Amino acid sequence: MTSSGYSDLREKLQSLSRDPLPPPPPAMNKRKQPASDTEEEGALSDPEEEEARKVRSGIRQVRLFSPDECSLIEAKIDEVVSRAEKGLYREHTVDRAPLRNKYFFGEGYTYGAQLQKRGPGQERLYPKGDVDEIPEWVHELVIRRLVQHRVIPEGFVNSAVINDYQPGGCIVSHVDPIHIFERPIVSVSFFSDSALCFGCKFQFKPIRVSEPVLFLPVHRGSVTVLRYCAPCWLPP
Repeated sequence: MTSSGYSDLREKLQSLSRDPLPPPPPAMNKRKQPASDTEEEGALSDPEEEEARKVRSGIRQVRLFSPDECSLIEAKIDEVVSRAEKGLYREHTVDRAPLRNKYFFGEGYTYGAQLQKRGPGQERLYPKGDVDEIPEWVHELVIRRLVQHRVIPEGFVNSAVINDYQPGGCIVSHVDPIHIFERPIVSVSFFSDSALCFGCKFQFKPIRVSEPVLFLPVHRGSVTVLRYCAPCWLPP
């Protein structure tokens, strides 16, 4: 997604050589403190409470889609999955990973293991035309509703991504690249209820995760607007 300041994200990337990136939001480090005799077991310490408060201040949620509307959109998503299985999309439209498939429309970008050089800020957009355009049903059924309810301004969206999680699938804590994405990041959830967790630390083989600083329920048909947050997504 991008605001009207740039007609194409490539213009924004080209401007980086002339204009420095805006400073990131203040870091929110999780610091555990020993519980006192008066604290309940498992209660958040004061720094954790402050961190959770800061995270909450950057989140907005609204329920916009009825069960019938969800069912209609979910049928369209199933069609996307079917088309991908038949090889009907461009090479970089579909990104497959264990327990999660990702479908880029409008714009796509390299990240994670796809990067030749690792680290924040190394993500790059694919050349224009390497991913399919945003389907018309996304504009009609999803984006138009977001604009009508003033979640986003007209013309804000030029990239739509579908994350299709299988049972047991999740995504680790991350920050969507600040040099590619304008804020806010807008997420709409379908098929089931789920949750976003903030302040988690991951370990792998087997996958394990620490207790979050903030657990945010995400209901089917709800819209979540993230401004300065780094969540991980957990399945129901």
